[in-house]
Amino acid sequence: MKHFYLVRHTEFENPDEILHGRLPLRLSEKGREQALQIAKKLKRKKVARIYSSPVVRCRETSQILGKELGVPIVYDQRLLEVLTVMQGMKLTEYAKVSHRVYSIATELGGETMIDIQLRMMDFFFEKVKKETDNIVICSHGDPLYLLYLGLVRKDLPEEPSGFDDSEYPSKGSTREVKILDDHSLKIGALTRLSK
Repeated sequence: MKHFYLVRHTEFENPDEILHGRLPLRLSEKGREQALQIAKKLKRKKVARIYSSPVVRCRETSQILGKELGVPIVYDQRLLEVLTVMQGMKLTEYAKVSHRVYSIATELGGETMIDIQLRMMDFFFEKVKKETDNIVICSHGDPLYLLYLGLVRKDLPEEPSGFDDSEYPSKGSTREVKILDDHSLKIGALTRLSK
């Protein structure tokens, strides 16, 4: 049996209050402290390596985890944040169109939910086949949520308004997935950091 720990990056600076997307926004002081909290929880889990999105906030979260756990980090493009032309938009403006962000994604050159879910599932099951050790997978909110929906075989909602907040990973949250010897999965509950 092996364990995959799905970790969402921690809090980051966003002084301009924009839709962050893949922009290079750095962790806040709180975010760095949160990453140390996660590392402390993972210390006894015998993690062998970390796979991470190369976006700055995931990279910095993973670097803190890697340093504290003494393990290498591998960056993988399949773990990236959602590709959207709306990145950089003021959050106040984004709120006016966020209810249809995925339905207009392809016409604007962005990713659909199924695009994101497929790349995340491709990554996950590649690691199920190849990995023999416990690993951390550090990514972003929507990609991790869409992966979760695929793993539990739930239908994709049409838009983010259909996301289940109780299962959506908040910043710094962790979900343990046990991969049994027959490759079946036991998916744990979302563990959120205390405020």
